[in-house]
Amino acid sequence: MEQALSFSELYRQHAEAVFRLAWVLSGERGEAEDLTAETFARAFASNSRIEQATVRSYLYAIVRNLVASRQRRPLLELTGDEEQIDGAIDADPGPEQRAELRQRLAHASAGLASLREPDRQVLLLCGVHGMSNQEIADALGLEPGHVRVRLHRARRQLAAFITSPSTLNSGSPS
Repeated sequence: MEQALSFSELYRQHAEAVFRLAWVLSGERGEAEDLTAETFARAFASNSRIEQATVRSYLYAIVRNLVASRQRRPLLELTGDEEQIDGAIDADPGPEQRAELRQRLAHASAGLASLREPDRQVLLLCGVHGMSNQEIADALGLEPGHVRVRLHRARRQLAAFITSPSTLNSGSPS
C-alpha cells in the first residue's frame, strides 16, 4: 500500500512541473507563479489523500481548472508584445540583424497565434518544455492519441504558416 506524501515532499517533487504547465497555459510568469501557489494550497486543503501514483495528474487537473476559471474572467490589461520581443533580442547583433530577428520573432509569434488554443498548448508543452506525449496527456486530461494528433496538426499548420509566401510578406495569416 502506498504512503501519502507529506506536503513538503509533494511540493519539492512537483512544483517545477506544475509551474511549467501553469506558465504554458497562462502565458505569463507572474500568473504561473500565482497558479502554482493556488494549486498547492488547494491540494494541501483537500480532504482527500494524495497518492504517489496519481499526484501529478491530480495537480495538473487543479491547474487546468484554475486556468479555465481565470480565463472566464475579463482581461484588465494586455501585455506589450514589442517589449517582450525587444527583451528577447541579444544586444550583440547589428541593426539589420536585430530588425530581421524582430521580424522573424513576430512572424513566428503570429504563426503560433494562428493555431487553435488546444493545438498551441500541446505544441508548446512538447517543443518548449520537452514533455512527452504521456505527460502532456496527463497535464491536459487527454488520451495520448489525441495529443499525437494535435501535435501533428499544430506542427503542420505552423510549418505551412511560416513557409507561406503570403504570410512572409505581410506577417499575418491570409
